[in-house]
Amino acid sequence: MPRVKKPKEPIPLRIPEQNTNIDRWIIVGLDPSLTRTGFAMLDVRPAIAFTPEEGPHSNMMWLAAGSIKPEMGEEHDLHTRNTIWLRGKAIAKYLREMIKTVAPPREPGDNPHGDFDPAPKKSRVGLIISMEFPTPRNDYLVALNRIIHLVFFENKDLTSLFGEVRFLITNASTLRSLMGLTKQGSGNKVENILKAYEFIDKTKYPQLDSDACDAVLLSIMARHAASVMLGMSEEVPERVLTSLCSIKEEVKGSGRNQHTVLKGMFHRNEYWYCFDHMLVTICVKDASNPKKNLSRVNFSI
Repeated sequence: MPRVKKPKEPIPLRIPEQNTNIDRWIIVGLDPSLTRTGFAMLDVRPAIAFTPEEGPHSNMMWLAAGSIKPEMGEEHDLHTRNTIWLRGKAIAKYLREMIKTVAPPREPGDNPHGDFDPAPKKSRVGLIISMEFPTPRNDYLVALNRIIHLVFFENKDLTSLFGEVRFLITNASTLRSLMGLTKQGSGNKVENILKAYEFIDKTKYPQLDSDACDAVLLSIMARHAASVMLGMSEEVPERVLTSLCSIKEEVKGSGRNQHTVLKGMFHRNEYWYCFDHMLVTICVKDASNPKKNLSRVNFSI
């Protein structure tokens, strides 16, 4: 008698509530690299009109896609390994200014004076920056990731334009699995480009390179996250919704470092986090002081 496969138990989900403070989201997908960084930007907002059969849903519109490459000048003869900070800061500053070009215009009542206004009016447009989780042993990518975060938020020029700024960080293996990518080696870039053109119009963006295509795919991940934030999780593919919202437990580490986490990216601070200002206190010990007193300095970061 043939064995009957036991049906898989449904994976439990915890879907976040709709973010009622944000009406639409600007998405920025980034594939960081010190040689050439891919980018893609799109706008996600609720559909104005829909049929009863369709139900409420969101629309997306591509704003830009491409890649940027820093040039240091041949006369300097500077290798990539010696110019991580220079290249990284140049890339991050360009991306920051690029994002500002698609930010919503200020409206009457918006706060132009930063913290001096006790009751600023916040924008109802959010920003999601979507990137791959940097390979832990790749010093270049880890450093570039840190530089991007630092330069993006070294002042309030960017954050003051959006009501909320979030990062979505996706593991490379998770992205490939959810996108159905199977090719290995040099052939995977061709596959990635073909997959990207399933989401973005080839007639409008005929020159997607191997970096820009990954940025497109990362933008699509954030597009699904935006759907959830807009209260439209029904339109998100089941596998993607599971990856975002699963509350299945997973054991990480071993021994004294062992701990339990939830698998869904929405429930992991290292994968889904909000940028916000925090008050940080620095405790200073002056070695010239014979007493063990600490002086404290407060910073808003």
